[in-house]
Amino acid sequence: MGIKLEDQVFIGEMIKELDETIHRLVAEEQRLSLRLGDERIAELREYWQKELPAGDEEAFRLAMDHDDKKMTWIWLRLKRVHQSRAQAGQALMRNHT
Repeated sequence: MGIKLEDQVFIGEMIKELDETIHRLVAEEQRLSLRLGDERIAELREYWQKELPAGDEEAFRLAMDHDDKKMTWIWLRLKRVHQSRAQAGQALMRNHT
């Protein structure tokens, strides 16, 4: 049994909104990356991916400025939005098989 037409429309609209959100976040990530520079982005990625030595992680976190925190927020938001987008797409695909 498939999902109702109105549910399909809702999921389709949700996918459109998620795609727009992803586009805006990626653009903001690119702008912020240019401001922070490659070296700082590399350090933030190490922190984000939990690759820093245990003792360094807390000190790094405490030393983060607004832009650093904004970048990690963007990465977290992108991760969540991509997951939601994938789930919505899967829901529509299950209905069409």
